[in-house]
Amino acid sequence: MACKAAIAIDVDNLLISSAMAGQKFKGYNLKSGFENMIAWVRTFSDILCVHLYISFAQCLRNDDLFHDLWEEYKNEFVFEIIYCPKRKEEGGKKDNVDQHLIDHTKRMVSLWTPETKYFCLGSGDLDYSSLLWKLKREHEKEIAFILGSKRSFSGAYRQMDLVGKHPISNEDLIHYFLPRDN
Repeated sequence: MACKAAIAIDVDNLLISSAMAGQKFKGYNLKSGFENMIAWVRTFSDILCVHLYISFAQCLRNDDLFHDLWEEYKNEFVFEIIYCPKRKEEGGKKDNVDQHLIDHTKRMVSLWTPETKYFCLGSGDLDYSSLLWKLKREHEKEIAFILGSKRSFSGAYRQMDLVGKHPISNEDLIHYFLPRDN
């Protein structure tokens, strides 16, 4: 495959929504979920980079998992784990994962190879809509979604015609993160 995909994962969003859905089945395994995700992307594109945006709680809770994933994929494509500290605001601290992902992706788009055709977002959160519009309209990227559950996907993305199509099957580029043993 000549085309490439850049993947950005809001880890809190993806894992929380998949955990809620995952309570319904046995064999819950996050590593399998990430491996299934990588395999799905490879059905339509080579992978240029994977960026995991994580909060402090995820750093502590899943440090071994993130290290194992990095070890497994570090020689195949850029695999980065980006810690997103909470920012100070009046009345306390606010989660900053969304803003880190948006700002970092805006900077990274200029470094992507010309073959980078796809942007895969690991979140269905509507907070990313302006970023996705910019990537689709100004940078001509196809948008794919990796979701923890059907409930975590904002239907507005379908209405806004942001969901790309699989180049072979012509199905919507939506993958449900499946954190379970096969």
